[in-house]
Amino acid sequence: MAIKEELAARLAGQLAEFFSDEVYGPEGPELDRDIDEFEDLAVLAARAAFDAVIARALVLQNQRLPNKLPCPKCQAACTIEFEERTLQGRMGTATIQEPVCHCLACERDFFPSAGKLASG
Repeated sequence: MAIKEELAARLAGQLAEFFSDEVYGPEGPELDRDIDEFEDLAVLAARAAFDAVIARALVLQNQRLPNKLPCPKCQAACTIEFEERTLQGRMGTATIQEPVCHCLACERDFFPSAGKLASG
């Protein structure tokens, strides 16, 4: 876990530098700006990064799913589709694309879990 923490800290520093340069320019903020403004900006950036990291990780995970999965009830092959969903996390909300299957044979909806697919 320490390696991920170090990587996250390094990437966050790079993101902060890029973000600050984009917002304030290469010269930095004017002298009349205060720490409250900087903190507000940091919170906005953290919330946006939170949403983006979760969304991107789930997109990559969803790409690993097969095109079809067997229905847990009747074993008929069901096409995976994706529906937008908003999750509430520790730092706010994240909008994701959730995999959803609908079995035409038994009229059952199910939600494939990548964790369960990997362990089976």
